[in-house]
Amino acid sequence: MKAPVRSGVKRGWRPRVPKRVATYFNERQVLKYVILTGLAGFLVGYVFITLLFFPFGKSPIVTVPDLRGRTEAQARRALNNLDLAMEKGGALAHPRVRAGRVLAQVPLPGQEASRGTGVRIILSSGAERRAIPAIAGLGKDDAVALLRQMGFSVRLRQIFSQQPEGKILGMEPRAGSQVPMPGVVTLTLSAGPPKVLVPGVVALAQADARARLQAVGLRLGTITYDPESTEPAGVVLTQNPVSGDSARQGSGVRVTIAGADPNPPEPEPIDTVAPAREPSPDDPGEPSEQQPEPAPTPTPAPRDTVRLPRR
Repeated sequence: MKAPVRSGVKRGWRPRVPKRVATYFNERQVLKYVILTGLAGFLVGYVFITLLFFPFGKSPIVTVPDLRGRTEAQARRALNNLDLAMEKGGALAHPRVRAGRVLAQVPLPGQEASRGTGVRIILSSGAERRAIPAIAGLGKDDAVALLRQMGFSVRLRQIFSQQPEGKILGMEPRAGSQVPMPGVVTLTLSAGPPKVLVPGVVALAQADARARLQAVGLRLGTITYDPESTEPAGVVLTQNPVSGDSARQGSGVRVTIAGADPNPPEPEPIDTVAPAREPSPDDPGEPSEQQPEPAPTPTPAPRDTVRLPRR
């Protein structure tokens, strides 16, 4: 007896694929296509995400550049290149940073910030300027103290002059000038007249001694006379300073000249006291001192008299 035949698909049956289709869609080719499709999708998604969150491939976080020392226009361009906004703050004086240059910034250079963040800059207004005070009529020490109290540095320069030593002859810059701080003021002081060698005038006549001293800028100073000298009258016996010493121009040289003084000083008047005269009975004279009047003698009071009866 034959076994009944089951209806349906036979065991191990496979659909028959045309030969031209099987050439392109075998198992290896399908796996290859799947892998390539996955990679393509990943690349498309990566590009989409990058353009969405990182436009044009830029990072949202940037490093703040160093703007110090740049001009305002240079700082603005540097920030615009990084999509940062520039904010201007106030201005501060600085002795070394030129006016209009960036003096400070917030955030600091090197810090990280997101694009669009504002960077605040502070510009320099240049060095502080102060007016030089007037020092007319002041001495050297007072003028130096005043200038230093105002914040200036003082330099002293001395030149020879006929003015007294230490007298202020000039100031540079002039009073009232605006000077950037820290400023330097130069005071020109008199060093006094220059010094010269004293020539020898001993044994010369007075007129010749005066001419020789005047030839080197000196003058004949105090003159004393020696009437007991044996030298001819009018001859210089001694001098001070002596020959070879140094003395300032315009100063005098004291000399002693033989002979008597042609213009002796007048004798001082002598006060004479008149002798006191004796007072006479008729002319008692004026008392030297006012004598107090004698006190009146008291008169005794009268007594009552009693008469006795006669015997």
